Amino acid sequence: MSTKVSPLKRTLTLRDLVLLNVVAVYTPSTLSQSLALGLSGLVFWVLAVLMFMLPYAAAIADLSRTHPREGGVYTWTRMAFGEVHGFACGWCYWVNTFLYLPSIFLGIAAVAALLFGASTRWIDAHQGTLSLLACATLWLSAGLHIVGLGQGKWLQNIGALGRATIALGLLGAAAWTLLNPSEPRGHLPHNTLSAWHALALWPFVLNAVVGLDLGAAMSEEADAPTTDIPRSLAIGGVAIGVTYLLTFAAALVTGVPGNNVVYGHVQAITSVVASAGSSLVLVALASSMIVAELLGLLGSGSAWLAAPARVTFAIGLDAYLPRAFARVHPRFGTPYVALLVQALAATVLILISTYGASLQEAYLALLSGSIVLVLITYTYLFAAWYRLSAISGSPPARVRWLGLIGTAATLLAIVACFIPPATVNAVVGFEAKIIGSVLVMLLSGCGVYAIGTRKHLQPA
Repeated sequence: MSTKVSPLKRTLTLRDLVLLNVVAVYTPSTLSQSLALGLSGLVFWVLAVLMFMLPYAAAIADLSRTHPREGGVYTWTRMAFGEVHGFACGWCYWVNTFLYLPSIFLGIAAVAALLFGASTRWIDAHQGTLSLLACATLWLSAGLHIVGLGQGKWLQNIGALGRATIALGLLGAAAWTLLNPSEPRGHLPHNTLSAWHALALWPFVLNAVVGLDLGAAMSEEADAPTTDIPRSLAIGGVAIGVTYLLTFAAALVTGVPGNNVVYGHVQAITSVVASAGSSLVLVALASSMIVAELLGLLGSGSAWLAAPARVTFAIGLDAYLPRAFARVHPRFGTPYVALLVQALAATVLILISTYGASLQEAYLALLSGSIVLVLITYTYLFAAWYRLSAISGSPPARVRWLGLIGTAATLLAIVACFIPPATVNAVVGFEAKIIGSVLVMLLSGCGVYAIGTRKHLQPA
């Protein structure tokens, strides 16, 4: 284990950590992915909260209390199982996040097209403007985080308030629909999928509740990590779990127009508001929902940019990535190289996804395979929790049982990633893309690790 001490500034309070959990985890756009399950989708969400989110939060809370380390799950895996497994965990985590990040900032550009109605609708179909807006907000976030986590965290805090506003909007829209019999009810009240195709949605429901580990990845930048991180998980975890269940039920009632996976939930709210009348107050209310979604996306992008950069920073300290990743800005006290690399990778992928016709297909294949990698990361988390809890004796029954349940839920999700969704016709092509993308990303990691190992073996 590395004994290097990083000169990072402690700026995250309990409030910041709670809001970080909310903005990183609660993603209302993911609700539409499971609407095809109908009312039975509530069972999926309850199981995801109890079988994955609860053990996941408990593992992070325990490990943050006993081993508060920058890098979070990467560092814990390295402590428990050594360098090879630590790097594998960190690599899977990082690859997933830098593939996921562009989708958030492209989502900001897509939602911005709704802001002024017909006058801005053209943005959604204009590749250059989409790329410009996505890259501009990405680098705004990166710039603030390089200047200091104390500045960048405000994007996350405000974004969490935006998420809360959207949740209230969904609940209000559902209440209006129920109280007005003339309003159309949710168009997916029953499960329309076979059991096999329903299981294919399990990984997506689990993936919707990940992100509670972001605060732990910045442990050395929290004011009191051993107390505040566990408390933030208790507060934020309960709030997020309850909100997901309530807003999924609300989405069933109101329906999501066209099942748009980027802003369908916003359209659901605004369509209900529009049906209530056309007064200036209602128009302002509809516009405020769009603004709230923009703030939520900006805060989410900021969180998923900043925290994963700390994982590569920690790997850089251990010299399995270039040591430049471990550089801390002499004035701002931030891992600026890791942040710059994260932002540059996201920029390239944004341009590929909007301009590269042939490269776009490859990017989408990698994105679909990245969920497998993040689930591998959390399999490591549960194993490290058990291993590190056993250092001073037999692990408590709570660790054994919650770890077993969390591991089982995660492994089931990994297997289910390879089940073709109902919308897929070319099954062979789907399987080839998933398996190929996972292999490409894992083999790339093996190559990076081999290079880092050779550098370790070279004489100083």
